[in-house]
Amino acid sequence: MGVLRDMLTALRGGASEVGEAIVDANAIRILEQEIRDAEAAIGSAKQSLTRMKSSEIKLKREMATLDADVADYEQKAVAALNAGEEALATEVAERIAELESDRNDKGSEQAALDAEINKIHAMIKARERTIQKNKRELDKVRTVQELQRATESVSRNFAATGSSSHRVSAALERVKAKQENWQDRMQAGEWLEGEEAGDDIDAKLRAKGIGASGSGGANDVLARLKARQAG
Repeated sequence: MGVLRDMLTALRGGASEVGEAIVDANAIRILEQEIRDAEAAIGSAKQSLTRMKSSEIKLKREMATLDADVADYEQKAVAALNAGEEALATEVAERIAELESDRNDKGSEQAALDAEINKIHAMIKARERTIQKNKRELDKVRTVQELQRATESVSRNFAATGSSSHRVSAALERVKAKQENWQDRMQAGEWLEGEEAGDDIDAKLRAKGIGASGSGGANDVLARLKARQAG
């Protein structure tokens, strides 16, 4: 029996570990769902709070109406007393007492409801701040998780290829070499165009007899010799 009990205990312990592993693996989804549930609950609470505030506003309006009625009957009671209508004034006074009692009851209800509204509203505000904090924490957790996934992916890729970094560097060097070769060809082409353009200009100048140099032929040589003898 002792062995069986130990086995059951071990199984329960393993189940607990499995449960924790499942929770850890789905922590983000669990927190997201909790935030959605909390926001839904707050939405319902706000609707209830709106109804409570509507009732409180209605009580205030009814109290204002009762106050106006009391003021009106007080004037009438005074008028009855001035007219010597004691009995009528007494009836009016009884009516005023009923209105004031009703007004006091509504005032107590309104005060209690207003206090409850303020308390619930403060609770909603505090809960909303907690939700916003949880959302910020969730964003940070998501960011870290995405960074971890990216890092693991890069590590796996480099581990799988072995020389990925070297191949990438070699490919970049080949691209750079091709770019340099292209630039060299462009410069050579520009040089050739310049040389050809220069030859054309020299030919045009010679055709116009501008800038010609060198020997003018046998006639020029004889003329130069005769000039020396004459001198």
